[in-house]
Amino acid sequence: MNVEEQIKLILSKKFAQRQVESSLQHFADAARRYQDADWEGSILKVGKFVEAVMKMLSLYCGQPLPPARKFKVGATFTMLGQLSGYPDNIRIQIPKACVFIYDIASNRGARHDPDEIEPNKMDASVVMPTAAWIFAELVRFADAASSTPENTMMLVETLTEKRYPYFENINGRIYINFKNISPREVGLLILNVVYPKRKLREELIQELKRHGYKDNPIAIAMTRLKTVIDDQGGHWKLRKVGREEAEKILTRNNKIVGK
Repeated sequence: MNVEEQIKLILSKKFAQRQVESSLQHFADAARRYQDADWEGSILKVGKFVEAVMKMLSLYCGQPLPPARKFKVGATFTMLGQLSGYPDNIRIQIPKACVFIYDIASNRGARHDPDEIEPNKMDASVVMPTAAWIFAELVRFADAASSTPENTMMLVETLTEKRYPYFENINGRIYINFKNISPREVGLLILNVVYPKRKLREELIQELKRHGYKDNPIAIAMTRLKTVIDDQGGHWKLRKVGREEAEKILTRNNKIVGK
């Protein structure tokens, strides 16, 4: 049984199967689009995920759903908050997280300075982890009798990692899982993963060595990376031109992986 089937089985113990299936599908679609650097598409799919989750919560609380065109996330949030006799995470906490995501999905990029960071990417980087948290809370609630917080997070993290296979983070050591790419491209993707944080130049060299590259190719890669980074005393941060190049590498290699 794969992780999607496990989560579906657990959630179906408490929630309507149709909405469970919709929420899983929308989350999977959002994650795939995120991986393809389709930030706007990812955000829109997470918005659909939120709608499915809010319908799940409404039905769990015994509230009939209005016609599809009349369903409103904001009105549902208000309604759930006014109910009594149901757990706070169902009435308040998860709905608040959903409204937060939905507000971003409805106003993507409108309040950001595009010269500082690509707005849709920043929004997507917030809503995807929040959606994963919502999943974790739903799974924990539905399987409270037999699940531990550790098992719950393992399921959700496994689902998330499956949708973001291009990199791994093992105790702070980052690995890029694309084949046949240059050490400069690997370095670029590592800097993109940690952005907006900085990474020590020497740490990046060690990351490239862990990928199997030799000293000379690494030295060449580090020299060529200088055109796309901001260097603050050996602490490197990827500039906008570097982030744009990283997105092109992701898109190109994801298409190869998907063939």
